[in-house]
Amino acid sequence: MRHWNKELRMNRLFDKSGKTVMVAMDHGQGGVKPGLAHPEKLLAALVESKPEALLLSGGMARTYNYLFGRKDSPALVISSDFIVGSSIPQQPGEIEELRQSISVEECVRLGADAVKALLIFGRRDSRLQADNMAYITSLAEECGRWNLPLIVEPTTWGARFTDDIRRQVSLYADMARISAELGADLVKCDYMGEPEEYQAVVDNCPVPVAILGGAKAAPESIADTIEKAASCGVCGVVFGRNVWQSENPAQMVQALKAITYRGDREEFLRLCR
Repeated sequence: MRHWNKELRMNRLFDKSGKTVMVAMDHGQGGVKPGLAHPEKLLAALVESKPEALLLSGGMARTYNYLFGRKDSPALVISSDFIVGSSIPQQPGEIEELRQSISVEECVRLGADAVKALLIFGRRDSRLQADNMAYITSLAEECGRWNLPLIVEPTTWGARFTDDIRRQVSLYADMARISAELGADLVKCDYMGEPEEYQAVVDNCPVPVAILGGAKAAPESIADTIEKAASCGVCGVVFGRNVWQSENPAQMVQALKAITYRGDREEFLRLCR
């Protein structure tokens, strides 16, 4: 049973129908991505568009904390870690190293409603895999002491994965379940395959599952993915590039709300034009 203060924070992540549209903006930890060049202007516009939550790095949460001070502001989710794929920003490399970037206590001090952490599968070194899993369990315990929900994002970024393995939907069911077993209150996961396959991801995970957006995609493809995932019972979307790399990020939030909350594909496509 969750502590009531944790339940209040968890409820901030969802609308009245129990669905969520979150915008992930923690990608700047890898450098200046296209669409993230002017973070204050973008973030202010996204706050006004009122997604259920915005996901920021600790540094951005400190810098732009003032934008979350209103009663109707989106929930603030803080990314608790960073990855190192290369010692040169935005250069290719194997994603093996992960480090915690902010304490749970500091997230609480900044007014966070949740913390998001990475769980990277497929590492070459099983000790790194064990370290990552131990980090999640420790973080879950620390979040519990502060009554702060923990969102875990299991990924297939490890070097041992092949494209064939990444397409196996049963893998995502395993990763989501492991995330919950380690202490996640919500799982942020890729959508893969067809609804009859992905249903196992949702059914076998004891906490809500939200799908992530991944690479920039065409509106019709996004709509197909959201509709398929919704038919499986996912709780919503956590999208980054498909929001802030669009021509009108604030309008894209409204489009995502239309299809996620109301199942209105036509309105989604209209707003994407």
